[in-house]
Amino acid sequence: MNLGGPIELKSSDLGNQVAERLARQIFSGRYNPGEMLPKEIDLVDQLAVSRASVRSGLRTLTSLGMIHRQAGKGTVVQEFSEWTLLDPTVTRWMVDFAHPNHDFLKQVFDFRCAVEPYISAIAALRATARDLADIEKAYLRMERALAEEDDIDFSQADIAFHTAIYRATHNLIWSQLAHVLKPAILMLIKRTNETADELSDSLGRHRHVLECIRLRQPEQAYEAATRVMNRTGFDLGVSPASYETELLALMKARSLPGHYKTRPHPPDDPE
Repeated sequence: MNLGGPIELKSSDLGNQVAERLARQIFSGRYNPGEMLPKEIDLVDQLAVSRASVRSGLRTLTSLGMIHRQAGKGTVVQEFSEWTLLDPTVTRWMVDFAHPNHDFLKQVFDFRCAVEPYISAIAALRATARDLADIEKAYLRMERALAEEDDIDFSQADIAFHTAIYRATHNLIWSQLAHVLKPAILMLIKRTNETADELSDSLGRHRHVLECIRLRQPEQAYEAATRVMNRTGFDLGVSPASYETELLALMKARSLPGHYKTRPHPPDDPE
């Protein structure tokens, strides 16, 4: 198999380039979790590099949890759960290479479906005037990019919109998570914005989220964010399974602000 032709770089860079070339193949789905990579000697021929460079590249992927080298058996691609997805190198590869991988996109989509409606509800309670200004600024940038038919800026503004909502929770973990997860969320946004039939529909759904947060309506913000994710799923051609939909409904009932103020204490709770 041709992995992109010979690599013509300084020897000190060859190991990194081997890792990047193989990462492209893995993220794009050419080699899926559980599948074996070519043998070292075959990679030497395919990439036109030394065996030392191949081993250096494989060591990099091993350190990132993407592959596991088995003595006498070869190199297997690890399950997604083993990957160091929050490492800057892996997140860059994710954005650059993962678009064709439907299974990987579904993993990120599932995360956003479970988390972002709740984040939006919390933001509706905690957002400051500055937070609201940041969310609105990002929305207006999306609106302008749509009018100018600038898909790249629309995607960048879209991620700024969601990042501002994460930060509006004023929770240290959620706020930091927005920064860490930005490449993963951007990957999904870029994919949906490339395939959406009507970006104006997506824009309208984002505006509804903004208005619900501005009006301090957590339940409505939860529903509005769910509608955004519904559109995302439609554009990706994915949707939660029926049992996942039931779980999300249960999460909504259990997690919305105010729920724990009204439900009775369990029998073993101290009064």
